Amino acid sequence: MKIYFILFLLITYTLNGFGQKQKDEPTTYLDDLSIEWKKNNDTLKLVAKNKLLTSIQLYFHTRRDSTELKSFLLLPKDSIELIKYSGNAPDSIFKSRISDSIRVSYYWGHKSLINPDMSYRYRFPFKKGKKYEVSQSFNGKASHNDEKSKYAIDFQLNIGESVHAARDGLVVKAIDWFTKQGGIELRNSANKVVILHSDGTLATYAHLDYKGIFVKEGQKVEKGQKIAVSGLTGHTRGPHLHFVVRKENDIAIPVYFKGYEGEVLKKGKRYKVIN
Repeated sequence: MKIYFILFLLITYTLNGFGQKQKDEPTTYLDDLSIEWKKNNDTLKLVAKNKLLTSIQLYFHTRRDSTELKSFLLLPKDSIELIKYSGNAPDSIFKSRISDSIRVSYYWGHKSLINPDMSYRYRFPFKKGKKYEVSQSFNGKASHNDEKSKYAIDFQLNIGESVHAARDGLVVKAIDWFTKQGGIELRNSANKVVILHSDGTLATYAHLDYKGIFVKEGQKVEKGQKIAVSGLTGHTRGPHLHFVVRKENDIAIPVYFKGYEGEVLKKGKRYKVIN
């Protein structure tokens, strides 16, 4: 995920990734993958490279009506050929035809590699010994009202309070360079950690503090490990921790917590970590 969203991109150019991000520098698809034309003898190829430590599901759509034409699986840190051409038309003409007729979208994770363990009971993503209020739960009217967020939970953590892993996993994204908080224009500007679980699902911990992440991409983390501190970044009215687990196509799934088996957390109620 950047993964809790879809990106569409033109494929007429050779794409190159960025290096280290500067303060408040926007994230783009180039952080996740590259797509470039390569010429080998008389054959022209369009090659996609996955830069992430999780799989990517990539789609070709028609530009005219967004009909899905084909999908591809990109394994972590792997490359695949999307198109191969050795016809008579000049390369520039062929590239232009592709650009005019096809657009590309992608999601983090691939359905063939994801099998959500719905029986798993998560640890609350905050420290022991203190109760925290749920400010928004499943199907929250404020912002948990679409497929990617309908099962998200907002915990009322103040700036600087510790955030802990709710489940073992692998850190596949750590974004800590955003400083601003505000309206919808900052929806992609929240600091966050994304962790890949053994069943292929991806957990996002969002609205973290600037430079407030204590783990790095590629690091394995254990349930209960301190991974960050809460903050006030991105599209939000106030400080809180946004927690959501997703499967393929950015679809949020319901999560339940140890000590509260099968219970949907309630807005306004306070909860604590139970061993």
